[in-house]
Amino acid sequence: MIDHGSPPLKNIMPTLHPTSERAPIRRSVSNQNESVSSESVSSETLSDFSQVVTHRIGSLLSSIEGYTDLIMAKLDSKEDRENAFRILESVSRVGGILADVKHYQESFSLNKEIKNIRKLMAEVLGLLADSEADRLIFECRIPDGVSAVIDQTKIKQALLSVLRNAFEATAPNKLPVSLFVDAFPGTSVVQFRIYSPIPIADQSTRRQLFNPFFTTKATNLGLGLTMARRVFREHGGDVLYTSSEIDAGTEFTCTLDLSSK
Repeated sequence: MIDHGSPPLKNIMPTLHPTSERAPIRRSVSNQNESVSSESVSSETLSDFSQVVTHRIGSLLSSIEGYTDLIMAKLDSKEDRENAFRILESVSRVGGILADVKHYQESFSLNKEIKNIRKLMAEVLGLLADSEADRLIFECRIPDGVSAVIDQTKIKQALLSVLRNAFEATAPNKLPVSLFVDAFPGTSVVQFRIYSPIPIADQSTRRQLFNPFFTTKATNLGLGLTMARRVFREHGGDVLYTSSEIDAGTEFTCTLDLSSK
């Protein structure tokens, strides 16, 4: 469905992100080695700790879920059964948070292959819940034969993260979310523009949108946009907040360079 009444969505070109320049620091070779060793140990220790905690909490959640299922079979009261369902819902949310932590701390590698863009989008749409698909305004202006060399699993996860961010923001009023896919004329850059009519009015929130673990929602960990940007940058593109006017709604644009291998 094409929404001709949607506000204009601004084209943006992908930006380069060179390694930050650092001022030279004079120190002895031994001090440098000690510093690198300390940072390495600290990073490895934090990663190991994260894995252990994730595994332990995951085991506890499995136990809670199993015992709740057993209890539900013996519950006669409708109120008691509803409370048990709330326990299972909470367990599911915590499990999702643990999955985000695991995904965030894992080493990042890409399994690239040639993927047709139109087929990619059909698969992304197929992963949406019915309640989300019913509210989506979608248009793809990419010709049939256009393909990219990508890690299709990670790109789909990244697009879904940005899309679901918009669906969550518009859920209370069941407002539509728009997804437009097109290309910059004369370039090999494809853009995925995701728009919701709910603006982000707070300036502090807008500045922190891509900060890891920043969230205004109680049910997630604040890694969705961070990981989505990481995935697209690894493919030579980016994820940017591209709303031209604060009151016009919220737009995120994901860019993908088709010439990137």
